[in-house]
Amino acid sequence: MDTAIWIILAVVIVLVVLVAVALLMRQRTTRRRSKAHEIRENATQQVSEVRRREAIAEESDARARKAQAEADAKAAEAKRLSEQAQAHQGHATESRDKLERELARADKLDPDVKKNRTTQEDGTSRPDDDVAEDADVSPRSQRSTPNGTSPAATADSGGIGEPDRTEPPPTTR
Repeated sequence: MDTAIWIILAVVIVLVVLVAVALLMRQRTTRRRSKAHEIRENATQQVSEVRRREAIAEESDARARKAQAEADAKAAEAKRLSEQAQAHQGHATESRDKLERELARADKLDPDVKKNRTTQEDGTSRPDDDVAEDADVSPRSQRSTPNGTSPAATADSGGIGEPDRTEPPPTTR
C-alpha cells in the first residue's frame, strides 16, 4: 500500500498543480481582458478630442486657403494696376513728347523767342549761360510772349501772367 498511497498522493498533487495553473491562467486572461477594455475606453474618450482637433485643423486649412486666394486676388489686382499705371505713364510720356515737339515747333516759328538756346542731354532746350543762370528754370517757363508773360501762363490764366499750374492725371480704380 505504500505504493498506492504514493500514487494517490502524486495524482492529488498533479491535480492541485493543474487547478493552480488553470486558476493562474484564468486570472491572467481576466487581467488582460480588463486591461484591453480599459485601453478601449481611453481610446473612445480620446476619439472626441481627436475629432475636435481634426475639425480645428480643417478650419485652419480653410482659412489658409481663403487667405491665399485673397492674396492671389490682391496680387493680380496689384499687377493689373501696375500695368495700368505703366500704360498711363506711357501715354503721359507720349503726350509730354508731343507737347515738347509742338512747343519747339512754336519756338521755331515765333520770331520773339530767342535763338541762342542749347539742347541739354535730356532733349530739352535751355538758353546759354549768359541768358539764364537758374538751373531750375524749365524751357517752357523761359519762353515769353511779346507782353513778357510765358505762353503757358497766358493760356492757363486768361492772359494775366500767373504761373502754369498742372495737376497730375486722375487715377482710376
